[in-house]
Amino acid sequence: MEEERSPLLRMALLAVVIVGAGSGAWYVLQKPAPKAPTPIAVPPPAETPAAAAPTAPQYPVEAIRPPPAAAEGPLPDLFDSDAYVRDALVALFAQPQLAQWLVPEHLVQRFVAFVDALPNRKVSTNLWPAKPASGRFFVQQGDAGTVIGPANSARYDAHVATLVGVDTGAAVAVYLRLYPLLQQAYRDLGYPDRHFNDRIVAVLDHLLAAPEPGAPVSVTMDDQGNWVYAEAALESASAGQKFLMRLGPKHEAAVKAKLREFRTALAGARP
Repeated sequence: MEEERSPLLRMALLAVVIVGAGSGAWYVLQKPAPKAPTPIAVPPPAETPAAAAPTAPQYPVEAIRPPPAAAEGPLPDLFDSDAYVRDALVALFAQPQLAQWLVPEHLVQRFVAFVDALPNRKVSTNLWPAKPASGRFFVQQGDAGTVIGPANSARYDAHVATLVGVDTGAAVAVYLRLYPLLQQAYRDLGYPDRHFNDRIVAVLDHLLAAPEPGAPVSVTMDDQGNWVYAEAALESASAGQKFLMRLGPKHEAAVKAKLREFRTALAGARP
């Protein structure tokens, strides 16, 4: 567990809207234009596109039933979509400061790569569409040694309240509006025959299976000076599951409840 820079709550806010492997390769955001876009480092796909057989969607977006919404104009080009997506997020959450949390470029591409990488042991900071949270990881001494302090969970109070308070139907409607951009970014990531909605449902299932350790949670420092879980079962969890566990038991349960709502919505008519 590195110094506390987890973007989970900020990422969860983004994931709610446009939802919420090991070695690095260069994912170059290619667009015919005079100026080449900035590369983003992402993990390679589990199998090469040539080996992947075309598949029908397991959870087709057509099966998702959001509340009726007013007609929207045409979507922008993927590589010119940052302002459009940022405005959609700010409008949904009614929080102008949300724009200050977001990385200014390639929001959709970063989000898709971030979601795809959450089941990995680590997620490169190059993939985060949100800026790291301020502050440091808080620990204190307990009867059994060093433990995560309650002040660490308290840092997320406002973020969790904002997340669980968002209207699920409205967020899903925005997700569907942006889905063509998400799907294009997912194909560009190296999955030309796969479907992003299938992937995000699978990742949500993975996050919902995160361990739920009761407080206090013992930690220790590794050889590189990073805090790690003392319990091997917790330390072996994925990066996404660790993001959830770091929130503390109460917040983890609240975030999971919201993620279950989105999982149900994005799975459509399937049981």
